[in-house]
Amino acid sequence: MKPAIRSLLVLLFLAIFFLVAVGWAQYSPSLRWKTLRTPHFDIHYVAGNDSLALRAAYIIEEEVYPRVTRYFNYLPGRTDFVLNTCVDIPNGFAASFPRRMEVLMDFPSVPFSAYSDSDWLSYVALHEFVHINHLYMARGGFANFLKLFGQMNLVNAMTSAWFLEGTAVNLETSCTTGGRGRSTYHRGKLWAQLAAGRLGNLVRDGNFLPNSLPRDKPYVTGYFFLNYLRQKYGDDIIMQVSDYYSKFPFLGLNWAFRRKTGKWVGTLYKDFLKKERQQMQVYLDSLPANPQPYIFRTNERLEFYGKPLWLDNRRILIHCTSNEEFPTLYRIDLQTGRKRRVKRLSVLPSQCNGLANNKFYYSWVRPDPLYPSQIVSDIYELNLDSGKVRRLTQNAHLKSPSPSPDGRQIVAVRNEKGYSNLVLLDLESNPPGVYQLTHFKRANTLNPCWSPDGETIAFCLNQQGQQALYTVSRNGSNLQKRLVLPHQLQFKTGILLPTFTPDGRTVIFVSNFRGMENIFAFELETKNLYQLTFEPWGAYSPAISPDGEKLAFTAEDADGRHLVVIPMNRQQWKAVPLLKIRLEEKYSIFTKKEIPTYFRLDSLRPAENYNGLRQLFPPKWWLPMAIADARGGALGIFSFPMDALGKHAAQLMVVYNPETEKPYGNLFYRYAGIFPHPKVHLYSLPVKRTYWSEPGSYWTRYSGGEIALDFPVLTRADFTAVQWRFQIGWQTFRIAGGKGKFSARWFTGPTVTGSFTRVAATYKDFWSSHLTYLHLNWQKSIARWGADYKANFWSIRFRQHLPVPIHRHHVLGIKISAFRTWGNYQFPFAGSIATGYGWNDFAAPNILTGSISYLAPLWYVEWGRAGLPSFLLRTLATRFFYSLSTSFPYRWDTEWMRRDVHSSAGGELILSLDLFEWLPLGVGWGAAYLVQERRWAYYPMVYLRMGF
Repeated sequence: MKPAIRSLLVLLFLAIFFLVAVGWAQYSPSLRWKTLRTPHFDIHYVAGNDSLALRAAYIIEEEVYPRVTRYFNYLPGRTDFVLNTCVDIPNGFAASFPRRMEVLMDFPSVPFSAYSDSDWLSYVALHEFVHINHLYMARGGFANFLKLFGQMNLVNAMTSAWFLEGTAVNLETSCTTGGRGRSTYHRGKLWAQLAAGRLGNLVRDGNFLPNSLPRDKPYVTGYFFLNYLRQKYGDDIIMQVSDYYSKFPFLGLNWAFRRKTGKWVGTLYKDFLKKERQQMQVYLDSLPANPQPYIFRTNERLEFYGKPLWLDNRRILIHCTSNEEFPTLYRIDLQTGRKRRVKRLSVLPSQCNGLANNKFYYSWVRPDPLYPSQIVSDIYELNLDSGKVRRLTQNAHLKSPSPSPDGRQIVAVRNEKGYSNLVLLDLESNPPGVYQLTHFKRANTLNPCWSPDGETIAFCLNQQGQQALYTVSRNGSNLQKRLVLPHQLQFKTGILLPTFTPDGRTVIFVSNFRGMENIFAFELETKNLYQLTFEPWGAYSPAISPDGEKLAFTAEDADGRHLVVIPMNRQQWKAVPLLKIRLEEKYSIFTKKEIPTYFRLDSLRPAENYNGLRQLFPPKWWLPMAIADARGGALGIFSFPMDALGKHAAQLMVVYNPETEKPYGNLFYRYAGIFPHPKVHLYSLPVKRTYWSEPGSYWTRYSGGEIALDFPVLTRADFTAVQWRFQIGWQTFRIAGGKGKFSARWFTGPTVTGSFTRVAATYKDFWSSHLTYLHLNWQKSIARWGADYKANFWSIRFRQHLPVPIHRHHVLGIKISAFRTWGNYQFPFAGSIATGYGWNDFAAPNILTGSISYLAPLWYVEWGRAGLPSFLLRTLATRFFYSLSTSFPYRWDTEWMRRDVHSSAGGELILSLDLFEWLPLGVGWGAAYLVQERRWAYYPMVYLRMGF
């Protein structure tokens, strides 16, 4: 996954993920998917993209597969490869269940992470296939043991995040013409942290922790640390360590490094930091003193800054977010330093926004309400006077809007399946007309901007491994290449984020031509090049005041980014000679001649229609499971098979109850290929019952099934996610094992369920799974066969994470539910279903239940020994709870049944770990006092810590 974009977009994906977790992928039925089978991959793509699929087949079979498999000396099984042209987010993913890799075909708007990479598809596909190969690699007897669980050979997933991502970034740099290893942007991030004295512990420096910057530190630290080891111990050191660890994973990654290098990981990391400090000092000594004094500089610790936009000569409009707040649009007065909130925009700040006639233009990547896996970018307009937002385009795949000075047109970038071109929007027509402005083939246009007279548009072009500055007239004529900068040493040189000076004679842009990213000026007539800023860790997003006397930009340091304003004093500009320095490809592991391949495109069979159902059964993996709580338990296996696109999903569970000495099972199937989603649920579950009219308790079998149609509608998905859900179905079930008048009976009838879910969180909250969660649910059931009855059920679940000092989180949880029946319901009981998530007390026919809990952390650390063990200790906490289950008085037969109460209180000691250093896991031990039974119950706990 690409981190420069990953940090910016992870919020959106997490917000969508929790709402479609069961449905996973939801695409429109109008999209017809096809599958192209190659010797090692099944390439899935939307019909009409046959040329893209063939290009992907050539890349992964001719370039990616032989290089990666040869380096690791391991051949993974057949892999699903999804070419996703339905999402306007530049990224990629590698998943394990099923084994699949996915590339989102959209080039980044500001590709600091991979300058001048000629093919986005090649770059991302290689990174994700490294993950597939690396994660599944297993050796020796341990590999045979893991084969018992199918596609579960995720041995290397238990290593640290810096090792996983650092390995992928090293190979993406070595085997392509781009990669983060050739980006000064990531070197600047590393050195900024090093200069601030924040590096020293590899666990803290190389893992995703909730309150540390930068967010993509596993990629940055991992790459540069492993590249240092490659230079010292040879290119094969990553493979050797991975190979040894795959044979003996329980000895830990630390021991694998010890065996292959003779040193522990901690010692190697200290040596690496020592060398980096020396290189950093040489760089700092070479920098000239910054000749431009600051007029203004913000001091807040902000994670993201958008592009500063001048309202007038003293006020700036800027979209930004910190670690603690939602993204907000602010107006900053440079004379008073006052920052006033204009509007909260739940859109991630971008360096490609625009302003004209007191209207703010931005792009917003939003999922389709009915098919949230289709995420399209469109242009929006915010009127700063009225505060109203207007959507200008519908599913147009547009981003990076720049309005003309008169506000009558907008130039924007349109995604074209991994490439892009410029388009022009005419705002005077309704709806706005969209016209093609450039017609480049296999290229990416970036960051367009208007000249002050509104006649010329400047933009950056990424094509064939080179970035250049271009200009074009507003009618598409007079296309000119203005500037190409040569590569410097091992780093790729980029030209990004251009903007005109008020006189229209000079273009200001960002480049790493002289080291870290800084701001340069290029005179269009004289062809002279000047350097304007000398920020040691990078300067971005330049914007010039209307009078041309001030330059605003964002500067990087260890705390994030800051807004900076300096004077535009041309006498202080430093002329830069255009010396051509050859790029040294010193990181290359392989050359083309070293890898003979025998793949031919003409040998492929024609693509076939996508068939996801055959991917489900038999399941490709399964895991053992144990269910336990205060009142019972079971042992068994489970699996949740899913096809590559997520259209078909199933959940399988088979358990054995040692008390009843009988097996039980659960089968759930959902099809998301149409809307609404049909669902089928079959089950046979053990339920422990206590009848009020008879002493003791015993187990019964609750078996049956339900067929339903699900209508999920996602109305919002950004920093706040909102989903409405409506489901209608028909259920048939039987309760067996009753006594006397409570003998087994059949029930059947319709069900109606509605729910509302809302999740809100700041940036930090998403990373630490701490957020506000509200879920409302209502269900109505009617049975007409065997016994007539009606039932209503409603519930409220609310969780609020309370921030306290040292970034600990205390959690207040409240659950309330009511169940009411009337009619001939034959089973007045109190019972418990063993689920592993506490226990769910319920009674019938009329019951009100509630619980309140409070979790208090006792010990919080962000520390661990690098590489050993595989767990990163996070929190030791205690949870206190009280639950109450009470029935209303009701009439049954000829008697009024008394009101009864079932309650329990207790505590749990919970140890929170980060399994694989990224998957939140909780283990613990609980004790509960069952008040009515007058006894204590003790039970173990193992669960995933989810924020909702």
